[in-house]
Amino acid sequence: MSQSPAEPLAELPPHPAEALDETAEVPRRRFFRIPRPDLLISLSLILLIVVAYWRVYGFNFVGLDDSFYVFKNKHLAEGFTLSNLDWILYSFDPDNWFPLTRLSHLIDYQLWGPKPSWMHVENVAIHALSTLLLFGFLRRATGVRWPCAFVAALFAIHPLHVESVAWVAERKDVLCAFFWFATLWAWLRYVERPAPRRYFDTLVLFSLGLMAKPMIVTLPCLLILLDLWPFRRSERYPVSLRRLILEKIPFFALSGATILFTMMAQRAAVQPLDNLSLALRFENALVTIFSYIGEMFWPVHLWIPYAYPTSVPAGTVAAVAVGFLLISAAVLLQRRARPFLAVGWFWYVGTLIPVIGLVQVGPQSHADRYMYVPMVGLSIMLAWGISELASRLPRLRVVLAGAAAAFCLCLTGLTWSQTQYWDNTDVLFRHAIEMDPRNYLAWLYLAMSQPDDPAYYDDAVRYAQNAVRLNPLSADGHNNLAIYLTHAGKVDEGLAEYRKSVQIRPRSALGHYNLGVAFVHANRSPEAMDEFRLSARLDPTFASPHNDLGVELFKIPARRAESIHELETAIRLDNDLGRAHMNLGMALIDTPGRLVDAIPQFKEALRVDPRDIKAHLGMATVCMKTGLWPEAIAHLDAAQRIAPTPERQALLNRMIDDHPNLVIPPDAASDPTHDVTINTIH
Repeated sequence: MSQSPAEPLAELPPHPAEALDETAEVPRRRFFRIPRPDLLISLSLILLIVVAYWRVYGFNFVGLDDSFYVFKNKHLAEGFTLSNLDWILYSFDPDNWFPLTRLSHLIDYQLWGPKPSWMHVENVAIHALSTLLLFGFLRRATGVRWPCAFVAALFAIHPLHVESVAWVAERKDVLCAFFWFATLWAWLRYVERPAPRRYFDTLVLFSLGLMAKPMIVTLPCLLILLDLWPFRRSERYPVSLRRLILEKIPFFALSGATILFTMMAQRAAVQPLDNLSLALRFENALVTIFSYIGEMFWPVHLWIPYAYPTSVPAGTVAAVAVGFLLISAAVLLQRRARPFLAVGWFWYVGTLIPVIGLVQVGPQSHADRYMYVPMVGLSIMLAWGISELASRLPRLRVVLAGAAAAFCLCLTGLTWSQTQYWDNTDVLFRHAIEMDPRNYLAWLYLAMSQPDDPAYYDDAVRYAQNAVRLNPLSADGHNNLAIYLTHAGKVDEGLAEYRKSVQIRPRSALGHYNLGVAFVHANRSPEAMDEFRLSARLDPTFASPHNDLGVELFKIPARRAESIHELETAIRLDNDLGRAHMNLGMALIDTPGRLVDAIPQFKEALRVDPRDIKAHLGMATVCMKTGLWPEAIAHLDAAQRIAPTPERQALLNRMIDDHPNLVIPPDAASDPTHDVTINTIH
């Protein structure tokens, strides 16, 4: 049976700049003219997204990542400053390099403050724009309509994408996808009419995608796939294979640089091999490829986080390995008759590689958000496969179209339902526990989400105990349980849990540092200093152990010079560690001949945290000792406004009574650049 002329599949599709199909109206000089059916499809896609994600406007932040990305991020509160520009462009905090995403969060914070509602709306809006870009790109590139609409609809309203859209911290995901599809649009324009300006536009958009999230590093490989289908460049144009590869080199160079930056940023977050063996990672990666496929077709049990398995049955590994090889071989055999199968499969597998877990970041086995762009490949296989079946069996067209429409409507309902779990942190992790009561990560994250309030300490302890009961080999579980026990006043039990944590992960600099802090709380200073030294040796870039070691050394009069050296080392490693500046300032106050050197340290501490009471009191002390009474009163008053005490108020009143004619500079305490300098004191 011959194929329908309206849906060319196995045959060579028309050139993108030529007639698309019987209804297409895209003249060469009017690239963005939209035919009426395509406009109606686009509006329908937007309507589906609005219906599926309507209620996210009222959602809160979730404690997982939103805290240090947004609502507890001091850089966002400071606004647009030169130091924040440096942070946006060069910082690897937190364990990532994504300057465009940081800039996006900074703009949001200036517009809305620490309020999540409109940030959620922006995520949904970017998701909608990405959907339209995907539909438009496929429509223009392939010349067919309904398969493209089906792919775009799956992208728009699939429940697997709720994690990326309803989570403020995943702004990087939706931004990356937006620039990913925009890059494909630009590349299509270049393919249609090669020109240096169009090539440059593609590089710029790709660079912006890299600065949103490094997962886009595989896009150069995807461009090679698209050259095979649907562009068919080697068949349509006299373009050599050498040129097809050479023109991708700048893209690969940008990807390589981004991979280098990402490796530098994530070196502290990457799980070492002694935590997760390479064999287990490989086994989990194979299983995950097929787990995602199952979740695409049956998205009814989705949650976050999926705990990493302690082992994978050998039979399961063998089955999925054989399945992977068979599918790969089958699509390659069909690469001429049905090229969409090979392109779709390798789009899926290729774009999944950066997050498949061979280089494991975080404790999860897989995550819904990692399917945000890779699922497009599977959707292409499904959409064009259904279209070919419909063209070969015309009597089934209505049935297949109805089934596809029903599938999309079901997905919309499931997405609407899935969004409810992202209302707040407590709901999110209780849902995960309801789905899998043996999910130790969900118990651990539920413990972490409890408020820092004594009324909730017992709950946090109980949830963390469940986590370590389910996974006794979780170093993070024992470490967090120790934190909550210490907060609850059970210092000895906390010490025992810290010891278990470092026994499981003996080369963890953070684990040994936390154990040292616990020893300080237990008034066991020598053991604390040993742990701080070991932590500093394990991670020479870790500033906190030097700070805490300096504090402990200062308690020993004969070792104060060594203390000051450790505090200076901490500041050299992390100039934004405000407590190190404050501690060094306090140490210099009590060091003969170093009083004036304390001033810049307190100013730096107040730059990092203008509400640092100890820094204000330190500045007040220096100013009192040097006769700068206006500044002393200003800083003492600032400390009193932050945390009032009767004793401090009495001292403040007495100072004002003793100096009734002083004129206090209005910015003496609030502006860390106020001219309280060594020259002023001299």
